[in-house]
Amino acid sequence: MKKSSNLLIIFLFLIAGCVAQSKVQTEGDFQIKKCGTVNINVLSQMPVCERECQEEIEKLKNLLVEKLKQADLFEHVGSDIENYELIINVRITELLRVTSKDRFWLGAAAGRAKVTGTVELFDTYQNKIIGTFLVEGQSSGGTIFAGGTQQAIEKFVEQLVNFMHEKIII
Repeated sequence: MKKSSNLLIIFLFLIAGCVAQSKVQTEGDFQIKKCGTVNINVLSQMPVCERECQEEIEKLKNLLVEKLKQADLFEHVGSDIENYELIINVRITELLRVTSKDRFWLGAAAGRAKVTGTVELFDTYQNKIIGTFLVEGQSSGGTIFAGGTQQAIEKFVEQLVNFMHEKIII
């Protein structure tokens, strides 16, 4: 009986693994006034960012635009909007990729995917930066069923949108 319960615990640990994580760190307190038009820029600040890296950054930008629209925080959100009131500059400083192939062949040993970036909010009416914060998204890890780069991107965007929602004043 004891042996089967130990096997069950080990099995559950292998399936559950480590959960996906994300965090936000601010560089001072600030608030964002509700504005109508927001332009989003997402760029790499990594020394090397090859084609796959650029594709992941493009996915992040598209997901961020989509999630900000869904959150209904602003009237217009996009990456090619003119006459914007707020610019969200996201600078990706770290991107650790874990593909589905990595996960299949290496399992838990593939590690966690991670996206880290600095977000700068620039108010065009005041002509100044109104807030800066660091966002990190990590995939789950520790099992062969863990997430990959897409999950880290989703966690990054989720934290960014939730944090902005907390900071908006009406």
